Amino acid sequence: MYNPFKPGKEEGGPSTASGERYDPSDWAAAIKTTLRRKFGGVPFGERPKFALVEAVGKKVIVKINDVGPLRPGRIIDFNERTMRHFDPSLERGVIKDVKVSPLSGDNWTLGPVG
Repeated sequence: MYNPFKPGKEEGGPSTASGERYDPSDWAAAIKTTLRRKFGGVPFGERPKFALVEAVGKKVIVKINDVGPLRPGRIIDFNERTMRHFDPSLERGVIKDVKVSPLSGDNWTLGPVG
């Protein structure tokens, strides 16, 4: 899980790569910078991309609205809402064996699937 808030830094949350403000209540995530091309770019100021994320027997559609170097071994960082879907207590800290599939188009309903 990631949370880029820095107290007193930016009112309304810091900007993501898409230009949106970070919102911990969205179904959103940041993809590893080296995976930008696979996910259609997510260049700075561009519209968010979408992905189907599968882990621990659950599926969710998220918008990929940010990128980052992430910690070694990670391909995606979830915001708080998405992380709570996979780990309601936030005790795990890291979700293993995550599968991320890019989705084309803009007409996706964010949130749990199935």
